[in-house]
Amino acid sequence: MADRVCPTDSLAAKLLPKKTQFWISGSLAAFMIIMPNLLILVIFREFVYYPELFDAIILYLCIQFSSHIQRFQHIRQALLTGKKKLAKDLLAPMVLRETAMLSDVGVSKAAIETLLLRFHYQALVCSFLFIVFGPFTLLTYRLCYELHLVWNTKIDAYREFGKPVAKLVMLFQWLPIRLNSLLCILLNRGFTLFSYLKAQRLTSHWNESHGAILLRANHFALDVNLSGAVFYKGTKVRRTKYIGRGEPTAQFMPNVIAIVNRVLAVNLLLLLLTCLIINTLFTSI
Repeated sequence: MADRVCPTDSLAAKLLPKKTQFWISGSLAAFMIIMPNLLILVIFREFVYYPELFDAIILYLCIQFSSHIQRFQHIRQALLTGKKKLAKDLLAPMVLRETAMLSDVGVSKAAIETLLLRFHYQALVCSFLFIVFGPFTLLTYRLCYELHLVWNTKIDAYREFGKPVAKLVMLFQWLPIRLNSLLCILLNRGFTLFSYLKAQRLTSHWNESHGAILLRANHFALDVNLSGAVFYKGTKVRRTKYIGRGEPTAQFMPNVIAIVNRVLAVNLLLLLLTCLIINTLFTSI
């Protein structure tokens, strides 16, 4: 006798949204959030007496990163004073991974990885987009990035809904992530950058996730262990572990701040140089 299809099952199949519906709704939701704000600012800029100052304010707001550095330093101070529970509590809002089972080294490593990733995603990508494409491309990316954090595809509820924004964010990040990864190595390890390029054969890593690219490059720049397995909601997720001289500790964390400051300084110099060139060109016309 043939199996009967339960009426409730067929009804559920009709009502439950498919992947394509999630993609469409995710795309429309992002469009409806970003476009009105973008249009208002584009129109408002036309009435601003100093549009360059308006652009500079957009850049300043988009590259704000000081709160993450402050939290990073608080985590380090908590680890140095033996307040392990406080360090985990400070780390928890910065990451999706579980923090309860982390050791002191695990907390240090997670804080370092998070700071480096956020620094590249929030500060360096924004600087690159502003220099190359202007303030409104930068603003579009920053809004998309904030939506990506909220609709993170690692969260089950947003696994499909958040994919359109995630794909767009990855497109914005593709070139600046790779350029600034190499800049980190050049500023910290000098001409060993060429041995890194030869050893890694970057042409075979074009489809690699941006997080993996950044962690591998910064592991080489800092010569310390990074990445490795993490837990999300009790599930162990294996990641490639990059081996350096040893595991990062609270005493090592200032080295991360140092490389962040160096790379940020170079990006700001490039920004000032670009503004100077543009200003010279306009005054000579």
